[in-house]
Amino acid sequence: MRKYKIVLAIACLFILSVKCSKDEPTPDSELSAIEQAQLIKAKLGPIPTFTCEDGVLIPIYVNGTEVFEDKPNGACDNPDLKGDCKVGSRIGRIQGTYENGDPRAEVVWVFFCRRGDNFAQMIGHNTTTGKTCFLELKDGYLPTNTFLQPNVDVPTPKDADYNDAWKAPKAIANQGCNDCHRSDPFIHSRWVVGAKMPNNPNEPVLPELATPSSPYCIIGPDFKSWELNHINIQGNSCLSCHRLSNINSWNSSNTDWNLYMPPYNPGSQASDYQEIKDYILNNLSMEDVPPCN
Repeated sequence: MRKYKIVLAIACLFILSVKCSKDEPTPDSELSAIEQAQLIKAKLGPIPTFTCEDGVLIPIYVNGTEVFEDKPNGACDNPDLKGDCKVGSRIGRIQGTYENGDPRAEVVWVFFCRRGDNFAQMIGHNTTTGKTCFLELKDGYLPTNTFLQPNVDVPTPKDADYNDAWKAPKAIANQGCNDCHRSDPFIHSRWVVGAKMPNNPNEPVLPELATPSSPYCIIGPDFKSWELNHINIQGNSCLSCHRLSNINSWNSSNTDWNLYMPPYNPGSQASDYQEIKDYILNNLSMEDVPPCN
């Protein structure tokens, strides 16, 4: 089932917190974007540039046929986690590298450009150590787009305008991305997994990496308040493949996951799915995700 991993996450839950290894500095003041970039480079290698236009279009389907115009909220086969059926968002994957440009197989970068936004986001992840970073361009940096994404190369730390383009880490941390990215760097849904790698139409652009035991923590002291945890129900068949922190998307996107999971026999694990929902609705305690190496 790992190949078909769908992490269902949207709303906040709470419990214990996980912090990155204590090899990060603890500054008296908040870090700038370029200072955070230096921490990231030490764990993941150089931060890459990207162009939104080069991302893979996230397709929208209606009755199994791809459409190229917006549909009303919830009126497509694969709405996003907000229920939208808008065409034009793009996602891209970039292979990590060492400073000399050689490939770094354990590091992956994913950038995301949502249709209509004038900024973009990127996540970097080391699959061996679990070290992860969250980056976001400042609002207004990119031209506001309707359908076509802006053909703008975003700055890297080598560029003089890096601090002008990217948000400081504290600003990103305060946005509470971990409300959704609580157990896994990458959130999978029927919407985003529709974007496939150009050289492999069966492989989603968004990597399917996390296992119940894979490490995960966030680089940088400004993220020390983020809570990273997951549900641990012994013997639950859903959790043998998925590491979930919350599953409230059945309310917000009107999705009954029994219709889709497990992919080889949808609905056959309905009792395990209900057990997870009951666990969350009763606010039972979570377990910390495995710490980073």
